[in-house]
Amino acid sequence: MNEDAEAGSLRSCSIGFKGIGTETTTVDVARYDAVVRELRERDWQPAQEPERRKDKSGVIYVAHELLKQRGWTMVAEYMDQGDGVITLMAYDDACMKKIHANAGPVG
Repeated sequence: MNEDAEAGSLRSCSIGFKGIGTETTTVDVARYDAVVRELRERDWQPAQEPERRKDKSGVIYVAHELLKQRGWTMVAEYMDQGDGVITLMAYDDACMKKIHANAGPVG
């Protein structure tokens, strides 16, 4: 959790991970798919249809998925920026409700 977050703030209800590709180890949509597959094997369930955006040549440049498990909601996202980025943000649903963040983690 974000220990330095102000009590009652959105940050106090969340935990995050960001994986950034490098020149030697790029992050691509295949790696993102592997991460999501591993999460599903650990009982994270899809909460809505996954979203994928493709450029004119058909290459996926954004992938987004909302997952749920045991009172938590996770947003998994891939962005084809530079060497690629995978972001995972998990939100404690009860904490979000307590601070009246009715819109939830995805607005």
